[in-house]
Amino acid sequence: MSTNHRVRPATAADVAGLKSVIAAAFMGDPIAEWVFRDEDRRPDHHLVFFGAFVDLALAGGRADTLDGHKGLALWLDVDVDAPESDDDGGLGAAFEAGLDGETLKRVAELDVLMVANHPHDRSHAYLPFIAVHPDHQGTGVGAALLGHRLAELDAAGRPAYLEASTLRNAALYERLGFQRMPSTIDLPGGPSLYPMWRDPR
Repeated sequence: MSTNHRVRPATAADVAGLKSVIAAAFMGDPIAEWVFRDEDRRPDHHLVFFGAFVDLALAGGRADTLDGHKGLALWLDVDVDAPESDDDGGLGAAFEAGLDGETLKRVAELDVLMVANHPHDRSHAYLPFIAVHPDHQGTGVGAALLGHRLAELDAAGRPAYLEASTLRNAALYERLGFQRMPSTIDLPGGPSLYPMWRDPR
């Protein structure tokens, strides 16, 4: 396993590359397969859906990547003391413009379940997505991306939250200090997400 991965903040110049990588990385993901069921349209739908989160993280959160766009991690800050807002950062408009009605219904269903299970009692850093290009999976890219940000969060005394889409991924996150929360997010007739929390070290 290579450990020579230099993590850096993503910029506007990285956007096209990052959207391509995250769209490819989630092709075999069980949650994505539940949401985006039309195999022929899935590549385009992935670009719309995951691409909108790339835009969101760059505009109001944080996106980390590596040279060569081997992977990326998208982070959003959750401040429980901030006034509530209906602003979704442009996600809804992007989805409505690029997704069909049935897919939009499943996206909405997923969103309702995720919001209902998201911790609302403590401010934290939220990792909606981390992605490694299929050609670079298993080479330490994901661990480098996570380790870089978690070291910063530890120094700041800030916890982190994510939802793992498979038990295998959950096990990887556990090695980095995340712990499974008591409940799962169960999609109707589909797979489950595994909410995970990490207190700073």
